[in-house]
Amino acid sequence: MWKFIGGINLKPSVKYILTALTAVIVAATVLIVQRNFFQGKLTDYTVVNDGLAVTKEFNVKSSTPHQNSSVKGSILVWADKGMAERMRIVASYEIDPKDFGGMIIYIPKKWYISNILSSHPENQKTSLTPRASQGDNIIDEWRNRVEVGVDYLGKPSGGGSGTVVIDLVSDQKAILPSEIFNVMVTVGSDMREGVRSIGVGFIKIPISVAAEG
Repeated sequence: MWKFIGGINLKPSVKYILTALTAVIVAATVLIVQRNFFQGKLTDYTVVNDGLAVTKEFNVKSSTPHQNSSVKGSILVWADKGMAERMRIVASYEIDPKDFGGMIIYIPKKWYISNILSSHPENQKTSLTPRASQGDNIIDEWRNRVEVGVDYLGKPSGGGSGTVVIDLVSDQKAILPSEIFNVMVTVGSDMREGVRSIGVGFIKIPISVAAEG
């Protein structure tokens, strides 16, 4: 017995093959749709502190009397197989209206800035200053720095508070597993006998992935 489908004469066995093929196509389509749906589904699942090797906290204040400038924050370092890969510095600061020294965060050698976020007030100046441009003595230990509210001519920037987040990546070809590197944070200023001083309050934070391991 032959059946007529769409103007074509087909044997019963061919009909069964077409039916089975259609069923396979439908099933595959359903699986693809379900897979895409679940992959795009929102979730709160995450691994806390994944790869985080070192956490350090710091707190520093200006040593100048009656100058309310201070900085506090955290340093987080991620590592893989004992090698430091990236670092994040989170610093919350308060700069006195009469302070022209502001806050400076010194970046160690073999580390490079990948991103900076800052919530500083509009009247505060945030800048990335290459270490060689100031002609000072930071060349031996630090390769760069981030400044907030700093005026080398001694003009206060008006003060303010905010938070800065600095993301760093390491030079994997140069950094060593046992290496100790320092991050320095300074704040405040002073004027004595006509001499301007910046960074009168400071703290140096040593960090080593090997030491923490």
